Amino acid sequence: MRKWYKIGLLICLLAGVGACKKFLEVKPLDTLSGNDFWKTKLDAESAINGAYGILLNKFTRGILYNAGDFRAGNWNWFGKDNLRKLGQNQMLSTGGGDGADNAQDWKEFYQAIALANLCIDRIPGIADPTFSNKDKKALTAEARFIRAFTYFYIVRLYGDVPLQIDAYDTKLLPREKMITVLEFCLKDLDACKEDLPLYYDDPTNRAVRGTQGAALTLMAHINMWAAGFDKANQQKYWAQTAELGKAVMDLNVYKLLPYTPETFKSIFKGRSEEGIFELSLDANYGGQFHSLICQWTLHEPYIHDALGGRSEITPMIRHLDRVYPRGEPDKRMDLWFYNAYSTDQTPMFLKFSAITDPQSRDYDANFIFFRYADLILLRAEALSYMDAGQAPEAIRMLNLVRERAGAKLYVGGAGKPLQDAVFLEREKEMMGEGHLWYDLIRTGRISDKNVTENPLTPDQITMGAWTWPISGDAVKNNPLVTRNQYWIQ
Repeated sequence: MRKWYKIGLLICLLAGVGACKKFLEVKPLDTLSGNDFWKTKLDAESAINGAYGILLNKFTRGILYNAGDFRAGNWNWFGKDNLRKLGQNQMLSTGGGDGADNAQDWKEFYQAIALANLCIDRIPGIADPTFSNKDKKALTAEARFIRAFTYFYIVRLYGDVPLQIDAYDTKLLPREKMITVLEFCLKDLDACKEDLPLYYDDPTNRAVRGTQGAALTLMAHINMWAAGFDKANQQKYWAQTAELGKAVMDLNVYKLLPYTPETFKSIFKGRSEEGIFELSLDANYGGQFHSLICQWTLHEPYIHDALGGRSEITPMIRHLDRVYPRGEPDKRMDLWFYNAYSTDQTPMFLKFSAITDPQSRDYDANFIFFRYADLILLRAEALSYMDAGQAPEAIRMLNLVRERAGAKLYVGGAGKPLQDAVFLEREKEMMGEGHLWYDLIRTGRISDKNVTENPLTPDQITMGAWTWPISGDAVKNNPLVTRNQYWIQ
């Protein structure tokens, strides 16, 4: 009980910090968390859990996790005008329903960063004889992982962001160049990744705590995002991604689980052997209703149906035809969709159909950010952009995922056909996991109206139309923060 009291205390006090007029003002620790804190190993663990809790709270209060699916616009919206606005890039007029404007407020992200900064500063100095140096290093590295993950997530939302890495620096900071933030994260993770555990003996910690595999996968994603914007250094980023992907595979910790009616739900429920990093929300352990795509895509008998036998949103048939050509075998099509080709109103997307209580809509499924199939395809993509000699390994990676899905293996050549095939495979495999919009942006496919109903012109991209608006509170509290040009009214 004492552990959860301290986590709650940290979150509440950090919420007060976020409300201060000074941006990211961090008060002295005796004010922030009490004189009795930062004394024991349990304090350190509670603080780490508190940082995860802040992030989880952010994702449970809106559509942020699936914004990467919705913003591509490839869905039918039945009365869900707030979500439709996301798919039309009308981000300033969503109305806020279903937490559709939640992503505009970065306060909780910076609260998580502030707590991670405090952990990095204070954990090494805790004088608890039961707290070994190895464990101190592991928890400090986990705080660095949380900080890097949070920065990676917010640069994909806002582009340039303030870089706050000092637990006690109360200066107002302007937005830092996105590549500078990402390079800092890469160096920081590289310095601490080996201090993280390979895995946790407690199965309840599988995939929901920072590990070496999670850090390496995060670094791979950071490199691929940077490659999309730093054209002069693309080859470096691609090579690093390919190397990092191999390092994850060589850990022999993760595996592709078979796609069967019995096993596929376990993957997307979370904590499976395929999971690399997730935020945990289990209804059996106090989890609450949260905004996951299944909230809108399922109906009876999975969740209570108030709409006459149809879901609130359904995948567009023309996009299903493009992604899953009719007549071609694919277990994902068989398992993840019901009545896919009947009418626009009847398809159900079943990928996240592990439900605890259909009436209350308490979802027994984690927020899955990185999993093994994602990492394999990211490595395939990086290799496909490198010299032609890397194509055989890229094809092998691609076909690992296709073979698991019972789909036709790729037998084409290198270059653009291979790159397109990998992109399409990521679109298939990662559907509903919030990746598509970001993949469209970093690969430059965001202007291709054949793959997105929400294409952007080069001028719109330059003006920052791919980002989210930054909330007025962030600008009011810190006059050094400026908005992206596209969102200035």
